[in-house]
Amino acid sequence: MKNKIQKKKSIVSSPFDITSHKTERTGVSILIHWMREIIEEKNLDLGLPDVETSGDDRKMPDAVIYESRQSQNVLCVFEAKKPFFDVFDEKELKRPAWEKANKRKARYFALTNFQKLIWFNTEKVNTQKHEEEQVIEKYNLSEIENLDDIEETRYKDSIKKELEKFLTKLYYVYTGKEPEPKLAIDEWLIYRLQEKIERLAIYYRRIIEDRCHKDTEFSKKLQKWFIQQNWTFAFQPFDFDKVARQTAYLLVNKILFYDLLQAKRPEEIPPLKTNLQEFISGSHLRKVLQTYFDEVLKIDYQTIYQPDFIDEIAFPDAKEVIKEIDVLVTILRQYDFSKIGYDIIGRIFERLIPHEERHNLGQYFTSPDIVDLILKFCLKHETDKVFDPSCGTGTFLVRAYKHKQMMNQQLMHQEILNSLYGTDIAKFPAHLATINLVINDLATNENYPKIFNEDFFALSPFGVNSSKYKIDDTFTVKESARSKYTVSIGDKKIILEYPRSVDCLVGNPPYTRQEEISEISSGDEEYKENLIEKSLYDGQVKMANISKRAGIHAYFFVHGTKFLKDEGRFGFIVSNSWLDVDYGKGLQEFFLKNYKIVTVIESKVERWFEEADVNTCIIILEKCKDEKERNENLARFVYLKKRLRHFIPPAQDMWDKELNRLNSIDKLIKTILAHSDFYQNDELRIFPKKQSELWTEGFDAEEKQFVGAKWGKYLRAPEIFFKILEKGKDKFVPLKEVADVRRGFTTGANEFFYISEEEIKRWKIEKKFLQPIIFSLKEVEGYKLKRNKLKWKIIICHKEKSKLKGTQLLKYIERGEAEGFNDRPTCSSRKLWYSLGKNWKYAPLILPSKVGERMPIFLNEKVFEDKKLYGITPKNSNQLLIITALLNSTLTRLFIEFTCRQLTGAQAIADIDVAVVEKLPIIAIEDIPEKIISKLVLKFKELADTKCEGVFTEIGGGIKEISLSKIKKELLELDKIIMGDILGLTDEEQLEVYRAVVDLVKSRIDKAKSFGKPKKTIGGIDIGLLVKTVMEKIGDNTLGKLYKEKVLSQKLLYTKKLPEKSDDIKIEKELFDWRLFSGKKHINCSSETEAKYLKVWLEAGFDKVKIPKDTNYLEKLLPDLLTLKKNIDKVLMII
Repeated sequence: MKNKIQKKKSIVSSPFDITSHKTERTGVSILIHWMREIIEEKNLDLGLPDVETSGDDRKMPDAVIYESRQSQNVLCVFEAKKPFFDVFDEKELKRPAWEKANKRKARYFALTNFQKLIWFNTEKVNTQKHEEEQVIEKYNLSEIENLDDIEETRYKDSIKKELEKFLTKLYYVYTGKEPEPKLAIDEWLIYRLQEKIERLAIYYRRIIEDRCHKDTEFSKKLQKWFIQQNWTFAFQPFDFDKVARQTAYLLVNKILFYDLLQAKRPEEIPPLKTNLQEFISGSHLRKVLQTYFDEVLKIDYQTIYQPDFIDEIAFPDAKEVIKEIDVLVTILRQYDFSKIGYDIIGRIFERLIPHEERHNLGQYFTSPDIVDLILKFCLKHETDKVFDPSCGTGTFLVRAYKHKQMMNQQLMHQEILNSLYGTDIAKFPAHLATINLVINDLATNENYPKIFNEDFFALSPFGVNSSKYKIDDTFTVKESARSKYTVSIGDKKIILEYPRSVDCLVGNPPYTRQEEISEISSGDEEYKENLIEKSLYDGQVKMANISKRAGIHAYFFVHGTKFLKDEGRFGFIVSNSWLDVDYGKGLQEFFLKNYKIVTVIESKVERWFEEADVNTCIIILEKCKDEKERNENLARFVYLKKRLRHFIPPAQDMWDKELNRLNSIDKLIKTILAHSDFYQNDELRIFPKKQSELWTEGFDAEEKQFVGAKWGKYLRAPEIFFKILEKGKDKFVPLKEVADVRRGFTTGANEFFYISEEEIKRWKIEKKFLQPIIFSLKEVEGYKLKRNKLKWKIIICHKEKSKLKGTQLLKYIERGEAEGFNDRPTCSSRKLWYSLGKNWKYAPLILPSKVGERMPIFLNEKVFEDKKLYGITPKNSNQLLIITALLNSTLTRLFIEFTCRQLTGAQAIADIDVAVVEKLPIIAIEDIPEKIISKLVLKFKELADTKCEGVFTEIGGGIKEISLSKIKKELLELDKIIMGDILGLTDEEQLEVYRAVVDLVKSRIDKAKSFGKPKKTIGGIDIGLLVKTVMEKIGDNTLGKLYKEKVLSQKLLYTKKLPEKSDDIKIEKELFDWRLFSGKKHINCSSETEAKYLKVWLEAGFDKVKIPKDTNYLEKLLPDLLTLKKNIDKVLMII
């Protein structure tokens, strides 16, 4: 007879049905069913899990597994609780399971809360072994919080996968085919601490979110704290989760670090009190713990123990939180840290915060390969002072510690620390950086890392005229900043100071633009902007002209220069945008006037930062006051064709392995510096360029100022490019000399200005106010734009509303104002917010600003263009076809590919800046013979009759497979005239051009894929990235969650069926009611509130929806619903 559970069918519940909740008994029944399936499918010789129906003690376990199908001997006892229970709860879980296991002589017992499963050896619990010895293995089943969701795929699949691992291991261990796994002490302690962090964070999040909505003063403090971390705060669940997890991590770090110091100094530091549950208030507990922490503050470690706002969050008046903290202290008291090796303790701190969690907490991980490469360039001697001005968790400083240790094994711990300096504006990373340096040698009393929780731009190497400051070779800030002045146990005054000058500045500064500061630190942006702007000055002298569009990293270079000694080295990994974009010219000029550029390194094959979503380069500079020496210096532009791992072995703890790693980096550096002429092999390419030539290239003699140049070509441009420049010397002019270039419309409200034929008919907007517009490259197949293929019209009107009386357009404008389009920044900046393109004429030629594999430059047919396209108007209208022919050559594609910017490292799209288009080299038309011009125009007309396809289709997919005979005939004939007849390139050199273009496009695409598998896309959009970005910005506060919690929770509900969703959804007032339209279909609504409520769900894709009958409740709910929908729409619009 089959088990009843096996006959049970899986039922997918409707969101509109109100059903009973699953109990833990129901959950266990489902687990039993899944375990039975696994045992049978995998043919494991174990008894099938079941619920025991009898027992001498009348205390039945939730489930048992027998030794075999024929045996009645219990092998493993199961005890389960709901997800909110602590899986290690002694009273509710562990002790009952242990007692039941002993009663049944079961060799094992297991505890689960459906999130985790912990497998114990009964005998080892009996003999009171250490906890890590009692536990055989641990399994992370799922992240479920509500048992009602247990059969959802995301939880079901995860749980079944882990149960299969457990049952397989149980079988092999029990039958003696494998030994019992042994957990390392550090692995187990990390697991226990992470589990405690998770539980604390859950409580903290609920408390923080609730308090934030009820307590205005607390809310303001929380927002200010977010600003101090350089984070945005939008009152979304993700924000609350972020602060909750950081609060939990900080508390655990503090208690763990305290126990370590107490074990080392038992006479001076008392052990933490246990049985903390006797405290009835969090504030009392906080005071008691801070009393202990103050003992450590007497030694130092202000960045760890100095109390601040977040400590208020860590100790709420909540019994469950006090209990968790008590358990945390109790767990740590089980370990004698005086007998645990410091290497093990070091690993505990290093691994306590998982890699992915560091990203969630705003701590981006810099690869040790990059860090070590930069340090090997910059750190020349063991005594060199190293400063990381945005140190984060201290990766650069920790590796610098290792480098110095390798240079001289005799160096003492504090000697090394005395030469390492770091600052970070956010407390959490500064806290982690301090710990990461301290744990290099916990055995020493002298252990004072010079890490400061300060804003780098607020620091000056010259001090100020005040008795509160000390000015000599070092400088300090106000005495109130206690992290600068501390007292040791023996009343010895310890002064931790910033250096006045350093030998090397290294790091990975933020990528934020200055113009984005208001988004990061709303309300504090004026102070921030002034502070950063002042960083450009040395006294009254302005050191550099940096655009506000430049990344903050540009200001780090300028301000950091004030700290750097002459001949000192600067090593940063930064966004590579400064190499080519117009706003990078200020940084280029600053480098050439103050530094010898040692090298700029970029990768052809990998992105060095997945999380930060930016393409990067490494830059190494050497400060130099001698202009002649700077001009003579060779700047080496290095393009790596292999991953860094090819050149650099992985970091390891073994001395000989570490030495081999550093020697390998030395070999790479020597290879780079050995070449004074162009060099390349299968691994890398080196392009040396004299700095005087870089200056000449970027200096405009007519304007008498430095205007910048495209340095990216020295990294990415193939060798054939320079041959072309040589053969075509004096034959090229920038496009802006023969044509005007403009960016298409930036409307600020596409949903208002762009209107479909269906909308035009409904609104009956007059034709004289409408013009056709091309929205994207997808609307063009070839080299000629066809108006009848376009989907959108655009509103073009320059009349004031008073002169529009009686028009349908006026009604449409008033509707737009009712929806707030006129208040949007771009719209409100216009005299008439709805007036676009005054005095604009149609551009006869259009060039895309964003390209993938296709890049047609196409003829226009009296159509306006969107901002994703550039309008090109020849200064001589008679030259339209010849300019179009020249721009559609493969040569133009070559020039664009290495001067464009790849959009946000994760995308394979090339972004062509307007400055790139204006400076695009084009053959001077006046130098082309009339006969050749006629041939070119003829060949373009033949090309224009074809469809424009991707570069891999028209030229070829593999570089080695490319041949002239396989290239698209019409394109080849056009190219032969330009590259052969005009420029004189040989057939082989023309082949090099084709190979180079294919290689550049392929590299761009491959680089975007360099992390992980190809992403699922729809219409070119990375769906995974889209979902991740939306969820990061709005958290899990989704429409579905609001519907479940705030709609379905109501007792009195009624249901309405919604019309099929269309692109045109609107609300209109009728004589007696309101109507919600979706295209031509509509439903009647009893009120405007109901109509707006239903509109949200219709736009979200619902086909029917429940509505609260309580109209007052519906009116209160609507603002929350609209705000959430608006936030989601805003995120989608941004990305």
